[in-house]
Amino acid sequence: MRRRAFSAGLVLVAVAVAAVVATVLLPNRTNAQYTPISNVPAQTVTDDPVAPIDPEAIKIGREFLLTAVVRKRLDWAYDHVHANLKGRMTRAEWDTGNIPVIPFDAQNGATTAFIPVFHLRVEVEFEVALVPKVRAVYAGRRPLQFYIALRREGDRPRGRWLVSYFEPNWRPPIRLRRGAVGGLG
Repeated sequence: MRRRAFSAGLVLVAVAVAAVVATVLLPNRTNAQYTPISNVPAQTVTDDPVAPIDPEAIKIGREFLLTAVVRKRLDWAYDHVHANLKGRMTRAEWDTGNIPVIPFDAQNGATTAFIPVFHLRVEVEFEVALVPKVRAVYAGRRPLQFYIALRREGDRPRGRWLVSYFEPNWRPPIRLRRGAVGGLG
């Protein structure tokens, strides 16, 4: 049994040495690494340049907070939401109120600050802090920060602004165990 294992080991070592010699030491004569895959020039993506913040984007974003987020005047919201957010929903489906927008009864929707995360020519993103009403139906008792992004219609530099994203900037709390390193216990 030992002789067979030793012989098998020698065969494996010989195969490994032959593989190393064939791949590393022998020259490659085909030059396949230098042969182009295609003669057509590659398509490159041009970066969207940074642009000043358009007050119209903030106006549409604020109106979105006062309509879709609190489930009022959903007709207005449907016309000002990008397909990235509403998907293939019809107006009739949207008007039911069962929409892909997180509801939040904010008392400061008309006055909250829109803090820019980035602002490009065809897309902008803001962070907003919303404070719930005292007896909010859709919100808890704590203020939440949300990200709201707007995109120009058709990705045209002069297209109208449409809300394309609305999500909370929230992470679940991590509970510390007693006696954990850095813990309070």
